[in-house]
Amino acid sequence: MFTLQVAVMWSVNDFPAYAMIFGGSTKGYMTCPVCKEDVTSERRLRPREWSSDELLEQLNRLDFAPFGKTVSRTRPSTHMNWTHRPMFFELPYWSKLKLRHNLDVMHVEKNVFGTLAGTILDIEGKTKDTIKARLD
Repeated sequence: MFTLQVAVMWSVNDFPAYAMIFGGSTKGYMTCPVCKEDVTSERRLRPREWSSDELLEQLNRLDFAPFGKTVSRTRPSTHMNWTHRPMFFELPYWSKLKLRHNLDVMHVEKNVFGTLAGTILDIEGKTKDTIKARLD
């Protein structure tokens, strides 16, 4: 008999799954999991890189609702774009990894193409050219 030990090196996801895996929001104002509060649409230098200790400090000071159905409440601004504490941060080595997540290019390209084709061809239910989108 022997004990098998396994390590998760990184995760590979498309962007919507990335939100669930990394514990953050990928929609709304603070969409970018890298930029966090440094969001801007103007030209600028690359966003600062958050150290492992800074990420853990952010996660440790947040107060998340317990898992399950709860009363809906708005997320405090101190939560930045974190929606929940990612389970991977329970692994002792996860915060020290330089690359924790990879985006699956094939699915990202498929989603972008589908959105563009649906909008250009004005396919009902697939187009992103709506009144709400124009107001946004």
